[in-house]
Amino acid sequence: MSTPGRAFVLVGGRSRRFGSDKARHLVDGVPMALCVARVLSGTGFQVALVARDNHLADLGMPILVEPDGPIHPLSGVLAALEDVGPTGRALIAPCDLPGLDPASVALLLAGDPPRVAEGQPLLAWLPGEWAARVRTLRDAGAPARRLAEGAIQVSLATDALHNVNRLEDLFRS
Repeated sequence: MSTPGRAFVLVGGRSRRFGSDKARHLVDGVPMALCVARVLSGTGFQVALVARDNHLADLGMPILVEPDGPIHPLSGVLAALEDVGPTGRALIAPCDLPGLDPASVALLLAGDPPRVAEGQPLLAWLPGEWAARVRTLRDAGAPARRLAEGAIQVSLATDALHNVNRLEDLFRS
C-alpha cells in the first residue's frame, strides 16, 4: 500500500560556503540536486525542487517557489508542507546530500511522520499539518535543527548524510 505524499528537494540556499550554486554542481556528471531528486523519485512520489525563484527551471524538474518571508533553511520546508496541505505528507531532502541512498530513504519512510534523520533534520518525512509550526520556527529565526523537536529521529548511514557545504566536502574520506 502506498502512502500519499510528495517529495521535495531543497535548493533555496545561498551556497556561500560552497562558492557556487551547489544545486548545479556536477557529481558524477549529474547536478547535485538531480542526484538527490533521482533517489527520492524511487519512492514513487512526484518530486519537485523547492527554490526561492525559478532559476533552476533548466534542470527539467517542477519548481515550487518558497513563500515570501525571511531567507531561512525552513522556508523550503514550509513551502513543501503548504503544498501538500494539512492532510498530506512531504518527504524532504536538501540538495547537498549526494550520498543519499534508497535504503536510507526507505528507513525514513518506514513509519508515520513526523520523522527526521538524526543529525540532519532537513532530511525529513513530515505531515502537512506541521506547516504552522514550521512557519513559527522560521519567523522566529530558529535554527533548522529545531525541526527535529517532536519528531522521531531516525539513525541513517553516515555516508547518506554526508552534507556538502563546501567544495572540499565532496572529497572528504
